[in-house]
Amino acid sequence: MGIETNFGKYLGKMDIVSSLATLSYDKRRSQFFTNELLTLLKLIDQNKIDPEILYGSWAGAFGNFQFMPSTIKNYAIDFDSNEIIELKEINDSFASAANYINKLGWDRNEPCFYKVSLKNNIPRKYLNSSAKKIKQKKKLIYFEKYINNFSTINIDQNKLSAIITPDVDIVDTANDLSPAYLVFNNYELILKWNRSLRFALATCTLKNKFKDEF
Repeated sequence: MGIETNFGKYLGKMDIVSSLATLSYDKRRSQFFTNELLTLLKLIDQNKIDPEILYGSWAGAFGNFQFMPSTIKNYAIDFDSNEIIELKEINDSFASAANYINKLGWDRNEPCFYKVSLKNNIPRKYLNSSAKKIKQKKKLIYFEKYINNFSTINIDQNKLSAIITPDVDIVDTANDLSPAYLVFNNYELILKWNRSLRFALATCTLKNKFKDEF
């Protein structure tokens, strides 16, 4: 919420129906936006959302957590049971976000990531700098020989993990080995929400600050 809308301070001012209708004519992703538009119109017709407040991003995302219509359909919750989903309100938006990440398969007993210090001998093929697809996943124990602070990682060593170096592709002077993070399944679930390595790091860092985290 903090990253997407500055904690609800900027929800977007675009008419979402108009945005999706316009984007449906964009040949690059016409099918995707057409389906989102039809989904939104069905939600309106079913009285599940209020058409009078459908203002959001240019891409058709809506509410505190910027849900697309298909995400609203599949995961949004009328938490306060007033027969309408209000994703600009705290109760419905937080419950919907929690339901979304839970349905994706979040495991509250596992970490998102560990920050690690890499040795110079690590083959560069194991370093992920793109969020499009996390590659070279191995059992955690496999990376022991490449990590200086491996002994501080308190998790089952048979868990699948991967290594990301998020600065390499975005900072001209970035060290290709630092910062580096071991990431796990929970981290990849966040990437399904937003394909950004730093978005997922920020979300998981915030999660670690909560006593009763999701």
